[in-house]
Amino acid sequence: MKKKRILALFLAAVSCLSLAVSVSAATTPNRKTTDFRDFDKSAWYAEAVSAAVDNGLLYGKSSTIIDPNGAMTRAEMAAIINRSFGCYKAADISQYKDVSKSKWYYKDVALAVQMGTYNGRSSSAMAPDAPITRQEAMTVVARALELDYDSYSKTDLSAFSDRSEISGWALPYVRAMIGADYIHGRGKVLAPLDNITRAEFAQIFANIIGSYITVKGTYDKDIKGSVLIRTNEVMLKDMTVDGDLIIGCGAADGKITLDNVTVKGRLLVWGGGVAAIYCNNGTNMPAVVVARVDDAVKVIYDRDSTLAVIDTIKTRITERAKQNKETEIIFYDVSGLREAQKQLNAIVAGSQLSVVAPAHLYAIVGATDVKAEFTNNSKSDTYKIEIRRNKDNALIADAFELAAGKSISTLTLLEAPEFGNVDCTVTITAFRDGKQIGSVQTELMLHTAYLWPKEVR
Repeated sequence: MKKKRILALFLAAVSCLSLAVSVSAATTPNRKTTDFRDFDKSAWYAEAVSAAVDNGLLYGKSSTIIDPNGAMTRAEMAAIINRSFGCYKAADISQYKDVSKSKWYYKDVALAVQMGTYNGRSSSAMAPDAPITRQEAMTVVARALELDYDSYSKTDLSAFSDRSEISGWALPYVRAMIGADYIHGRGKVLAPLDNITRAEFAQIFANIIGSYITVKGTYDKDIKGSVLIRTNEVMLKDMTVDGDLIIGCGAADGKITLDNVTVKGRLLVWGGGVAAIYCNNGTNMPAVVVARVDDAVKVIYDRDSTLAVIDTIKTRITERAKQNKETEIIFYDVSGLREAQKQLNAIVAGSQLSVVAPAHLYAIVGATDVKAEFTNNSKSDTYKIEIRRNKDNALIADAFELAAGKSISTLTLLEAPEFGNVDCTVTITAFRDGKQIGSVQTELMLHTAYLWPKEVR
């Protein structure tokens, strides 16, 4: 949630996206920059604009005009963001009286509002035809990337002589974009109030996104920079993503599988996840951010994952995503408990304890129930299970006994935990005929989040 990696340069970073947005309803997407007579292949923006065209982000203003140096409008930028992420669900925008249903951009504005990247300039005005400023563009991109601007609150802006011109509402987002190294400014100035050009905005996305996946299938080549997946039924296998892995809105409710994948940046989830995003076979990443606002998300860590990998992960669910009551990260690694089972079975002949639980014992903020399934499969032995907090050895869950043939699916905490993670120790003791015959301990984490998944496998 904190670290963001993607690539940057604001000046050069502004060209790709906006190019794809200024299309009228009748305009057909161009697939070659050679179609445009005003495209200069020797210009600084050539590579970025070409990438925007190739990836379906940038359309022409006509069949022969791309207008790279023209100012980008607010509607145009909305369209590019939508195309890049594969947005398809629209919000009710009837409150914006200046967005006519007859305009080409009506749906794009509705998609951007639904995604949460766009707010109106007032409660009733969107100003879709107005040029978008550089600080507005930075704000929209920061929202799309779900940059945790609190983490960048101390970003140093002293190198920019015009830093005092940044509006207060935009400052957190500008700091985030600069702190994440996505924007470098125009030399010693940021020019926050200047209009951004189509080429400049295109360059931003070229700096951020290295690759797009738009076709279902399996991919096994390492990816330099960040990758944005715009479809579902995609498997990434035996590979490294050098930046962020972004699952766009276009993945909808479909399945995404990561098999032995290392993501050096974040897993950013805008789509996918109802069918589930599966992280299998040691898939590793430092952070997971769930941003999807139109439905629930499930990110499931396979039972074969290791605690060592999972424990490195920081998770964040955005404020708007929290509205989906079934959204959460689900950890299925029970390697610690499984090892405890093995030890018990070695100590106690014929005894068998079956445990099905998240790697992190899982609770909801303000609630006392913890999801964890324990089953005593032995015919005669009794197990006593207790959970203590490591920092002070305090008992946090009532010690309970599990008689032969019995099971539980919920633990009751002594008090409702606050949001966050608490390192715990689980002690499992076996008894036969009232006498202790074996005991083991294993480390687990109590993971307290805001939301509970609808279904747990």
